[in-house]
Amino acid sequence: MNFKPLLLTLWACLPLAVCAQSAYDVALIGDVPYGASAEPKYERMIADINKSGVDLTVHIGDTKSGSTRCDDSHYVKTLNWFNSFDKPLMYSVGDNEWTDCMRANNGGYDPLDRLALVRKTYFSSNMSLGRNPVQLMVQSDDPQYALYSENRMLVKAPVVFATIHMPGSNNNYEYRTSQGAPNPFYDNDKEYTARSAANLAWLHKAFQTARETKALGLMLLIQANIFETFMDTGTGSTHSGFADFVAALREETKAFNGEVVMVSGDSHYMRVDKPLTENWPACTSATGNCVAYDAALDARGNRIINFTRLEVPGSADVHWAVAHIRPNSRNVFQFEFMILPATATTTGVTAVATAQGTKIDANTVETQSPQIVVDGSASTSTNGGVLNYVWTSAPGYAVPAILGNGKAAPLVQFSGKGIYRLVLTVTDRTGASAQSTVTIRVV
Repeated sequence: MNFKPLLLTLWACLPLAVCAQSAYDVALIGDVPYGASAEPKYERMIADINKSGVDLTVHIGDTKSGSTRCDDSHYVKTLNWFNSFDKPLMYSVGDNEWTDCMRANNGGYDPLDRLALVRKTYFSSNMSLGRNPVQLMVQSDDPQYALYSENRMLVKAPVVFATIHMPGSNNNYEYRTSQGAPNPFYDNDKEYTARSAANLAWLHKAFQTARETKALGLMLLIQANIFETFMDTGTGSTHSGFADFVAALREETKAFNGEVVMVSGDSHYMRVDKPLTENWPACTSATGNCVAYDAALDARGNRIINFTRLEVPGSADVHWAVAHIRPNSRNVFQFEFMILPATATTTGVTAVATAQGTKIDANTVETQSPQIVVDGSASTSTNGGVLNYVWTSAPGYAVPAILGNGKAAPLVQFSGKGIYRLVLTVTDRTGASAQSTVTIRVV
């Protein structure tokens, strides 16, 4: 293979074994937004993620519902959303973006035409998406897999992140019918066969990279639910589009000393579990039609214990998950679901900003001192928990030095006489926030 040097994929340093492995967080989203009614909350979710301080965001596909149109304007709008994330964003392609676009309510598009547009729109360079992109390893740098620019990889100690293009709708395998109607664009699985080979090669490359860089964990980012929908008969198929991938994943995971996480979506049921076992998912027979292995949860064979699946919130659940990467903990990956308030208006927070000096009116003091303490400790929240304090200088006013910003009562040093106005923003554990101002006349 002729992949570009691994150096291009490293966020900070090489080799990983000598990197200072710091803790960081990754936002995990997908299956959003589904329809115009979800878009305002999706934009609030983006703002919430930007405010959270994560280092990376991952969208695991389905940027629209399966019953809305695949017009060119959708892909442009989605790109604009992706590039509104402050930090780098990696995107794994879903079925709603292309495989299902032949449906009448999607516009009756040729799926391969839409797939070409996806690649052109989001994967035209080796940089990630987001306002502050980073360089990625890209499978299309290998001439053997020149078409698969969407399969990407990032090393950020102590984890390797890899997107693998595996959508729902049975991975576009044997996609003969859709919603009871024949698929006029069925290509006898030529697209699936070629992409499946590329995906298997990229899966092996991801594990190889994790071993070579001495990573503690590998995070695989795919759209499909390869477990509960391992055998999807809704497309007219009689074989699973995921069988070969699952078999390779099982063997690679068993041979890997670190933790393996698969982040996926498609079935819109947020969860964290350990579903991969020696026997499940799989077909009951290696030949003939696939009848999915089925048994009670405790009868599916030995669990592959170093494998974890996280399914992101999606569809009506416009929320996000966060992976806490903790290199010095027993569990490198730790997960939390971040539930957004139902409405944009959050309540319960009262911000109160005061300052040392002679009080002129309710929000103004006067002082001759070159430095004073401003105080927001009277701020409250009915939601409980610890408050976060951010002090900034109001536009159009003299700018002081704020020593200890982030504290309730920092020290403020003035550059000279004048009028200074400080804005206190108080945020509680739910994301609810409020502001208060205090004006200081230095005479």
